[in-house]
Amino acid sequence: MDNEITQENWWKRNWKWFVSLLAFILASLILAYAIAQGNFKDIAQAYNDTALYTNAIDQANDNEEVIEILGEIGPLDNLAILEGSTKYSNNNKSVFATVRIRGKKKRGRMDIAAQKVNSEWIYEIIKVRIEKSTQIIKVKE
Repeated sequence: MDNEITQENWWKRNWKWFVSLLAFILASLILAYAIAQGNFKDIAQAYNDTALYTNAIDQANDNEEVIEILGEIGPLDNLAILEGSTKYSNNNKSVFATVRIRGKKKRGRMDIAAQKVNSEWIYEIIKVRIEKSTQIIKVKE
């Protein structure tokens, strides 16, 4: 009769705890960074205000030069807003934001300046900056 006890390795026993702890630490660092930058409130507002970015991307996708160089720009992922910058002013009725965008051909950043009028964003500036290039496409100015 064989009474040997075999133990699983450390990773197999503890991977769930390790991954959970790592995710918690990463989320804490991101939150600390946002608070240190002093724009946590603006970032939270930006996550809730998806129309601001969606409408700007739609306008950029209507621009022939954007389509030719970047390809169609896809929707933003959650980190795109966090990696960029967002500044609200005038009681959250004015915003200047920069977000990372990805087209089917290339990547870039989109600069947005807008005013909120009757719960709708009116864009003053939409610029697309091409990654690894000095080229700027003025979608609206």
